[in-house]
Amino acid sequence: MRIGTLVLALLLLSVSALAIGGAEVTASILRYDPTPAEQGNTVDVWVQLSNSGTKADRVTIKFVPEFPFSLPEGQEQEIDVGVIAATEAKVVKFTVYVDSTAPNGERDIKFLYKYSSTDEWVYLETPLSIETQNAVLVIEDYSVEPKLVVPGQNAMVRMTLANEGKIDVKNLDVSLNLNDSTFSTIGSGTKKRIDSVPAGKSVTVSFTLASDTSTQVKLYSIPVELSFQDERNKEYTDTAKISLAVNAPPELSLSVDSTDFASKTSPGTVTLKVVNKGVVNVKYLSVTLAQTGDYEILSPSNEEYVGNLDNDDFETVDFVIKPLVENPRLSVNVQFKDPYNLDFAQSYTMPLRIITDKDLGKSSTPIGTIAVLVLLAAGGAYWYRRHKKKR
Repeated sequence: MRIGTLVLALLLLSVSALAIGGAEVTASILRYDPTPAEQGNTVDVWVQLSNSGTKADRVTIKFVPEFPFSLPEGQEQEIDVGVIAATEAKVVKFTVYVDSTAPNGERDIKFLYKYSSTDEWVYLETPLSIETQNAVLVIEDYSVEPKLVVPGQNAMVRMTLANEGKIDVKNLDVSLNLNDSTFSTIGSGTKKRIDSVPAGKSVTVSFTLASDTSTQVKLYSIPVELSFQDERNKEYTDTAKISLAVNAPPELSLSVDSTDFASKTSPGTVTLKVVNKGVVNVKYLSVTLAQTGDYEILSPSNEEYVGNLDNDDFETVDFVIKPLVENPRLSVNVQFKDPYNLDFAQSYTMPLRIITDKDLGKSSTPIGTIAVLVLLAAGGAYWYRRHKKKR
């Protein structure tokens, strides 16, 4: 009987103490997911509100935005929890965005809460772990010197590799895949190793490439294979591509191939020869003879279209003109495109030397014609004498 009375007395004392002390609410981070949180993504945070006193009314909690944490669109900053009974707890969830520029490590996330027993906000400040889940390595920039690679010549390729992640990378292998190209490396192999690249830092790697003399003029895409580890020894592989433009300056020459004039002042035909002496083919080639005071153009058009002209090849075009001076000079414009459709125009001024049969010592009357006439005359005389004797 005495024991029962004692227990009842203790219970009454406990209830009395709770009634005297009132509500007593505390807050803590129950958990967050993912763990660790990652830059540039959201993290769900569960906050537990525990009441160790009497019933708590009007319990409210709100998030405090502070770098690197903020609220995504649609997430309420303040949550009305309502009533928490004595010795009970409630859990609320906030979805929080982690800034993409946040460094790895622990950063405090902050909340404010209050309840009926107090009008003052109470701080909850707890660290969250932030860490990049994956290493990020990219080719930030690259250059080729010279920009246009001439077949048979060398080129220097420099690449800047940037660690855009939040963790260091190590044992970086940079490899050029040259299997499907006519390039080869000089002074090194196709693979180079870099010991480490700290987070947010960049490194430069270079290769000297030689092009074969048979390398076609076009744009080449070369795969660059990256293999590395992060600081947790997780392995990564990635492939990027760089481009090399193979080209050479066009080399054309123009000359007078032949002329056909009866005299130096009579109309005649001049034949021009266009020679492609370079290593690149040209296309859309046209030759225009400009009108000057040295001659009159008698051709239906002063422009002749050639079209494509391969390297180590030539084409001829004809123009009919009438010389107006004793020593005329031709004014010619040549227009074309290279394999990359870049426009080119070249102008030529060249003397026109008109050579006639008279200059070459040739008679204006053909020798064969004279011989026939002589034979006919001799035959006629012989026939006449024979016929006269018979009479």
